[in-house]
Formats: sequence, structure tokens, C-alpha cells
Amino acid sequence: MEKKVEILAYHGWGINADFWNNLASVIPDDIPLKPANRGYFGKPFYPRFDADTKFRVVFTHSYGLHWSNSAVLSKADLLVIFNGFGDFHPSDEKLKSVSEKGLEAMIKGFDADPEHVLKSFYRNCFHPSEFKSEIPSGLNKELLLEDLKALRGTRFPLIDLDFGSTMVAIDSAEDKILLEPRGENMLDGHYNKKSVKIFENEGHALPFINPKDCWSYLCSIIPIFERYENNR
Repeated sequence: MEKKVEILAYHGWGINADFWNNLASVIPDDIPLKPANRGYFGKPFYPRFDADTKFRVVFTHSYGLHWSNSAVLSKADLLVIFNGFGDFHPSDEKLKSVSEKGLEAMIKGFDADPEHVLKSFYRNCFHPSEFKSEIPSGLNKELLLEDLKALRGTRFPLIDLDFGSTMVAIDSAEDKILLEPRGENMLDGHYNKKSVKIFENEGHALPFINPKDCWSYLCSIIPIFERYENNR
């Protein structure tokens, strides 16, 4: 009998749970993907693993790693970090300066015209794709601005999650939000099984724009995913 697998997924800043729809559509139906919702648009939702789940998986994208539930993360057998970061700003001094100036401009502009800032963010987020993202209804300006400001000094010490799980970091070479891949550095101190992958010619919204290649890669390194895929 196959192990029961569940995936909980946490989206990044400025997005909602719909971000995971494309990836969910390429995953076998018997692997449920439960997307959390931060509450930037619509009501917040924090899913939990079923009691009888045997293989617990968490997907995070970008800032999703930072607002995901630590109790849930500590139960995961597999943590997949798409376009993630510990510190939002890069370590390279030139890139750090560009990142800091960009963030402060977003914070300053958001208070006056949040929709303009979001539209600009979406262009960079989905680059180099031509995908046009509409702003969902029910905008929670206060929470969006609060989390945007938190990026000034946020960090995520993955060493705190070094509990024996497998960790996978998937990055994009053309990421205009993070400016450089962070996966290798993020997982450098992880002493258990880990994998790092950089997708060329892809941007920050990688799992939304290219879900098939993301899933194929995960199937190639995670045996239980491959087994489910072969049983479609």
C-alpha cells in the first residue's frame, strides 16, 4: 500500500493561494496540495496535515518560508523552497544596494498607491514571462505593508529546522526580485539530505510559470513522488 502523501504550500508576498494552482494541476490527484493563504487578499487560511499522513511535504515560495507555521515545518519530511531566502537582501554589496533602494521605494510608494506598486512587483515577479497578473479583490493594505517592511531585516535561520528532513532549494537564474539565487547558501549548513537546483531562463514566479519542469525535477530526486507519478 502506498504511503499517504500531503503537501502544504505557502505563497510569497503580494500573492494569494491561487499561486499554487498550476503546480497542483500537474501533481497526481492522490497527492493533495493544500495551499495556505496569508490574507493579503481574502481570508487567511492555515492548513494542517491529516493525522494519518505518512509523508509530510511543505512547499514554500519566496516570503512564504517566513510566514509559514514553524510547528508545521518541524513536522515535514520534505521541505521544498522555491526562490527562497534567509535574508531578503543579497550579500553582494552592489546587489544589496540595488535591493535596499528598490525595497524602500516600494515601501514609500505603497502607502500612496498600493495597486501601482503591486502591478510593478508583478511585472518583475513574472519576468521573463509575459504573464499579466490581475490584482485580486479584498486587498489587505495593512498586512501587505507590514510584511513589506519586515523584509528590511528579516532572516530565516534554517539551522533551526535541522531536524532530519530532506531539504530542496529551487532557484531561478533570471530572478528580478532576489537578484541572485540563494538556495546553495541557505542549505549550506543543513546536515541531512539536500538538493539545490537553478533553472536557467526562469524568473521569480517559477513554480507558477513552469510547474511541469519543477515537478519533473522533484520526481527525479524524491522517490515517493516518482512512484506516484508512475502510477497515474
